[in-house]
Amino acid sequence: MEEHRLQEELKKARQELLLLYEIGNLIRTTLLLDEVIYLILSAVTSHEGLSYNRAMLFMVDESGTFIEGRMGIGPTHPEASPMVWKMIEEHKITLEGLLDVYRKAGKRIDPELNKIVSQIRLPIEKAFGILAKTVIHDSPAYVTKADAKHELCDLNLINLNIEEFIAVPLRGKNNVIGVLLVDNITTKKPMDESDVMRIMMLANHAGLAVENAKTFSDVVITSQQDSLTKLWNHGYFQNILQDSIRDAKIKRAPLSLIVFDVDDFKHYNDTYGHPAGDKALETVSRISKTVMRRMDNLARYGGEEFVAILPGTSKVEAMKLAERLRDSIEKETGELLSNGIPRKITVSVGVSSFPEDAEEKDKLIYCADGALYEAKRAGKNRVRVYKKPTSHAAK
Repeated sequence: MEEHRLQEELKKARQELLLLYEIGNLIRTTLLLDEVIYLILSAVTSHEGLSYNRAMLFMVDESGTFIEGRMGIGPTHPEASPMVWKMIEEHKITLEGLLDVYRKAGKRIDPELNKIVSQIRLPIEKAFGILAKTVIHDSPAYVTKADAKHELCDLNLINLNIEEFIAVPLRGKNNVIGVLLVDNITTKKPMDESDVMRIMMLANHAGLAVENAKTFSDVVITSQQDSLTKLWNHGYFQNILQDSIRDAKIKRAPLSLIVFDVDDFKHYNDTYGHPAGDKALETVSRISKTVMRRMDNLARYGGEEFVAILPGTSKVEAMKLAERLRDSIEKETGELLSNGIPRKITVSVGVSSFPEDAEEKDKLIYCADGALYEAKRAGKNRVRVYKKPTSHAAK
């Protein structure tokens, strides 16, 4: 009897080691950070993987002082079934096919959970609960239902009905780079120290994969950024706009484009010098980032000209945002006269919208540029929206 039990345990251990080996190989099949994270979470929640109900991954930010929600797979409440697993079960997809599922779903996996996870940002201090403690102590934790609310320390997490759960660190080469949180929200299957060990073994593979993908991602992003302002560069803006228009067509949603240009920039450069001109462009970039929303894409189009892609935004909404942008740049640069800005900076702004003004990328840019030139002709430091020529004007 005892021999049979030991044989069963040995068989189970071999199966788990083989599974972890397969998972380790799986997460090395891509260098894209979001895809690596998705594969890790899928390996935790897949029926062919570790079979837990839900998993969320949090990452330490660039400053090393906050931990932020990155992605989750699973339901937001016990009765819901994760979208990704409905698709996987219907098509009997194996671990090897998980990446295809993600790509075919347009990277939109369990949007309800991910909307909540993306809002989570906690200081890495012991007073802020288990996520912070896991980073600080570099050790896994099993948290009982009785301690769950106290240890979560975030209303978003508490509202996800997290009861008993496990949190494990994701280790890079030299430090902890994130935390993996796992629970059984649907089945309520009890968890214990053996679960901690299983998840920790997977996390040991996952940490280095995430770190390598992040390094690759940083290199790719750097190649797509303007070196002075750190905004997207002209080439990458063109790609984003093309993709954004395609998505807007599929969703039948509006999209707007803002083009803005620093007024009299040549005179500014000639008068105060190129270092002051660079400082002006950096300042305009910084202020613009504070005005734009999280979903918007801001880029340096070239020289003193900037562009912003506004998904899901009508022309009326875009005009309001453009006016706020213009006003913020004028006011804030006026307040910085003693901080490297020799005079107030103003911008002229043009707005165009899909599908109202144009349905193709180049025409949408052309329309926004036309509105910008109208703002310049009208006296600068103002916003103009594209207006189609009337039949009378066309004659």
